[in-house]
Amino acid sequence: MIYTIVKLQSMTLEQRDTLYRNCLKRPGAKADEILAQLEAAGLPYIKATPISAGDPIYRKIELIINTVENTKLMLDATARGRPALEPIDPQIANALGADYGSHNESTVTAGYLVGQRMYALGYEKRPAKALSGCIAKTAATFRRTKGSSTPKA
Repeated sequence: MIYTIVKLQSMTLEQRDTLYRNCLKRPGAKADEILAQLEAAGLPYIKATPISAGDPIYRKIELIINTVENTKLMLDATARGRPALEPIDPQIANALGADYGSHNESTVTAGYLVGQRMYALGYEKRPAKALSGCIAKTAATFRRTKGSSTPKA
């Protein structure tokens, strides 16, 4: 099916959201064309609902956070007293574009997944701090748990 601007305008937000999510689940040239049309239409196409563990957006965030390189960035930020999310938030924003923000709680999800990674590395949660140059506004800081060994990214 061809999705013209007129066709997209006649669809409800829920229908456009479903179309959008289907394109994310089945990437390819056709999906890219539809996504470009959705963007060109200038209409909202993402419902303001929180993402969940089965969502492709959740999985993309998870993959970004759990790379060796990004784990090192999180550990470096933590060593400087900064939130572990701060150095990778721009990468997540770049990868997800309009899918990353408070509208779908993906920034909260990113913070949660960073926390899970840091706990696994032997860190404990500390107070949140404001972030600089990020979509997320604040994020937790971490410190080594007493008696834990040096983390391996």
